[in-house]
Amino acid sequence: MAEFVPTFLGSVMKAIACTPNKNFDDDAYDRGVIEPARKIRKLHEELGDARPTDEQMKEVMSLLLTIFETKMVDMDEREDRLKEILDRNHLHELFPDLLPLVKPQQPSQ
Repeated sequence: MAEFVPTFLGSVMKAIACTPNKNFDDDAYDRGVIEPARKIRKLHEELGDARPTDEQMKEVMSLLLTIFETKMVDMDEREDRLKEILDRNHLHELFPDLLPLVKPQQPSQ
């Protein structure tokens, strides 16, 4: 049985859902989490499993960073989630400055 590999947008939505919220300001949460997540979800619905353009991916990653900032996600978890998205979707070249110290994992031999 083949392992399910989420699409880029699925990976981002997973990261949003799996990171804890440490910000209890309802207004900030609405503006900084709910609204950006809705934009990502809408794009996901429009594209289905099709690959987003590079510009769409950059916009989504910017929204994800806003969500992480608003949720007050600690830096180690942010890095882990971003690295997972970049590795899974082979996007280190598109986002060379996002995680400059994190290199893609080499396949074990």
